[in-house]
Amino acid sequence: MKNLKIIILGFVLAFVHTLGYSQTVKFNVSEETSMTVSGTSTLHDWTSTVNEITGFVEINDKMANNGKVKNGDDIKVVEIIIPVDSIISPRGAVMDKKTYEALKSKEYPEIVFKLNDNKVSNVNGTTFTVNASGDLTIAGVTKRVEFPVAGKFVSSEKMNFTGSYKLNMVDYNMEPPSAMFGQIVTGEEVTINFELIVTK
Repeated sequence: MKNLKIIILGFVLAFVHTLGYSQTVKFNVSEETSMTVSGTSTLHDWTSTVNEITGFVEINDKMANNGKVKNGDDIKVVEIIIPVDSIISPRGAVMDKKTYEALKSKEYPEIVFKLNDNKVSNVNGTTFTVNASGDLTIAGVTKRVEFPVAGKFVSSEKMNFTGSYKLNMVDYNMEPPSAMFGQIVTGEEVTINFELIVTK
């Protein structure tokens, strides 16, 4: 009977130990985060700025407390939300209206990215690479995307992720914006550049 109690106690302690290592720490998107959307047209290149980004990153509590990662680690959760009407062009309201129409903002007011799989590699001190794979939802269409992200522990309280991703609007059932009765047409491909800063 005594041996049985010891065995049960061992299982309980092992279970609690496992739970401790499965906990995560949440880092919220900071106002310091920046993102742009760039493309081309038959008249000129263009760039719009994303002025509102919300979301969070969750990592293993051991990684968060140590402020470092190792090759083979992963980021547990990433969810990023962008209100479409926060995408603003320096070229004015006409350009913005065309952008919102292409993104079908009345029906789908948000762009959402959710991480599904990733691996940390190229660790060098506090810097590393994340080979990220996730679901990107734009204009009501969700596609699996993959791209590398450069990561850095600024401190145990702050992380920085930078990268870019090129997409084709047609893949998301979007019609590239046009103006002047079709004389000016936007190119199908756009590039998203970002510096995602998250803090505890």
